[in-house]
Amino acid sequence: MAKVNISEAARMSGKSRSHLYEKYINTGAITVESDRDGRKVIDTSELLRVFGTLHFDDNKKDVHEITEVHAEDNDKDMIVSALQSENEVLREYLRAKEEEVIWLRDQVSKTTALLTHQEDNLRPTQTKRWWWPW
Repeated sequence: MAKVNISEAARMSGKSRSHLYEKYINTGAITVESDRDGRKVIDTSELLRVFGTLHFDDNKKDVHEITEVHAEDNDKDMIVSALQSENEVLREYLRAKEEEVIWLRDQVSKTTALLTHQEDNLRPTQTKRWWWPW
């Protein structure tokens, strides 16, 4: 994004220069860089991060439009991340329900076998012993 000097940053944020230095720059809440001439500049994305909205002159409508697009992108990103996390929760819920359905089907088959007196095929059936006479 654009880099502005401290005075312009103060105008855009609606704060005084001394307030910017005292509360934000000296405490490290806003990162200040130096341009190639050694002057201190602040990236407008830093101002957006700290203050949310910025105030612009009417002759700088393009910068205001960029700010609005940036805010819309942030809103869309927040919505997308919320939907992704909700989607993951729903997938986990679906997996749990599928496991529950499998368990319930097993219980139904066991109950049906008990009610119809079906013997398990696991036990060997008794055969007539060769030495028994009848």
